[in-house]
Amino acid sequence: MLRSLRARLAFLFVGMLLLAGLIAALVVVKLYQSYVRDQTKSALTKQVDAVAPYYTQVLSNFGKGRTNPVTSKQLAQMTDADLYFGGPVLFPNLPHASPKQAGIPSSDYAFLKRGEHAVFEFSPPSSNKTFIGVAAPVSMNGAVVGAVILAKPLSDVNNAWRNVTGPIAIGLVIGLIAAFILASLVAQRITRPLTTIGAAADRVARGDLDVNVVTPRTSDDELGALTTRFQGMVDRLREVDELERNFLMRVTHELRTPLTAISGHVQAVGDGVVPLDEMEDSMEAVTEEVRRLERLVNDLLDLTRLEAHQFRVVSEEVGLETLLEQAAASFREKARANDIDFDTTTAAAPTVMSDGDRVLQIVTNLLDNAFRWTPRGGVVRLACVTSSGIAAITVTDSGPGIAPADLQSVFHPFYSRRGEGGTGLGLSIARELAQALGGRLAVESELGKGSTFTLSLPRNRRRRRR
Repeated sequence: MLRSLRARLAFLFVGMLLLAGLIAALVVVKLYQSYVRDQTKSALTKQVDAVAPYYTQVLSNFGKGRTNPVTSKQLAQMTDADLYFGGPVLFPNLPHASPKQAGIPSSDYAFLKRGEHAVFEFSPPSSNKTFIGVAAPVSMNGAVVGAVILAKPLSDVNNAWRNVTGPIAIGLVIGLIAAFILASLVAQRITRPLTTIGAAADRVARGDLDVNVVTPRTSDDELGALTTRFQGMVDRLREVDELERNFLMRVTHELRTPLTAISGHVQAVGDGVVPLDEMEDSMEAVTEEVRRLERLVNDLLDLTRLEAHQFRVVSEEVGLETLLEQAAASFREKARANDIDFDTTTAAAPTVMSDGDRVLQIVTNLLDNAFRWTPRGGVVRLACVTSSGIAAITVTDSGPGIAPADLQSVFHPFYSRRGEGGTGLGLSIARELAQALGGRLAVESELGKGSTFTLSLPRNRRRRRR
C-alpha cells in the first residue's frame, strides 16, 4: 500500500507542505525576533527618556541637602529593565557599567547631546550575559557628565519566539492533517484514471478488446489525453483485429477457389472425363488458377518484406512513357470487354531514376483498382505530368468514390471496401513501394464522382536500398 503511486503522491504533497511550513516557520521566527528587537528598542528609548531627566534633576540637587526619594531598584522594577549608569560613580545604589563595555567613550560623554540616544550591546562586569541597552545623557550644570542606560538581556529578546511556538506548532499540525486529507483526495483523483487504464490494459493483454475507458467525466488534462489515446489505441487494435479476420476469410476464399478449380480439372483429367480435344483448354484453366495463386502469394510476401524493411529496390533509368504504355496495354482488352473508355495521356512522359519493375507494379495495382470499381460504360484515365522535378502519374476512375473517412484507410493492410474482390493488399503494397522509391502515393475522391490516385516520383534522385 505504501509503495503505491497514490500513497507516494500523498506523502510527496504532505512532505512538500511540511518543508514549506518549516521554511515559513523559520521566516516567521526571524521576523518575530526582528519585531521584538525593534519593540524592545522602542520601549527602552521611551523609558530612558523618562529616567534620564530624573537623574539630571538629582545631580542638580546634589549637595543641597536633598535626597533621592526613588532607588535604582524601584526604577528598574517600574521600567521592567536593568538600570545602569555610565560615568562618575555618584550614586552607590547604581550598578556601574564601564564606559568601554557600554560602548561609550570613557573620556567624554558630551557626544550624547540632549535628546539623543545610543543603542548598543554590552556585557556589564557583574554579569556574564550580553545586554541590549539604550543610553540617554545625564547633565549637571548644563554639561553631560554621564549616561543612564536601560537594558534587557539579549537572550530574552532573541528567545521571545518561543512564546509563539505553541500556536505555530498547533497550526502546522492542523495544516498537515488537512493537507494529508486533501493530498489523498488529489492522489486518488490522479491515480483513478491510471488504475482504470491498467485494468483495461490487462483485459487487452488477455485478448479482450471490448473496453472503453473514455467517459463523459474524462478530463481535458494530460491524464485525460492519455486516456483518450489509450482508447484510440484499443479502437485501432479492434479495427486491425477485425481487418485481420476479414483478411483471413478473404485469403481462405481466394485460396479455396483456385484450389477447388485446379482439383476439379486434375481429377477430371485423371478420371478420363475430359476429352483429348478439350485437354488443352483444361490445362490452360489450371495454369490460370496457378497464376492466381502465385499472385496472391507474391502479394503476401511483398507486404511482409515491405513491413520488415527488407525490400530491395534498384536505381536505374526508367522511361515512363514506355513503362506506362506497357501497363496500359495489359488492360486494354479488359476495357473493351467492360465497355470502359480507357484514355491514356502518357506521350512525352519523362525519364526518372527509379526501379522500373516496382513502378510498373504500382501503376498496375492502381489500374487494377480503377477497373475494379469503374462500372460498365465508365471512364479510366492514365496520365503523367512533370512539375518542379517531380513526375506525377495519375490514375482516375469514374467509380462510386471514397468516403472522406476512408481516404487513408484504403491504404491500410487487409482493408477492402464493401463489395470489393481480392485481398485488399494492392493499395497497401503500392503505398509502401512508393515510399521505398522515395516518392508518395495520395488519393483524392468525391462520392459519386470517382477517385484519382497520384504517384509522385522524383526525377533525378537516386533511391537508397531498404
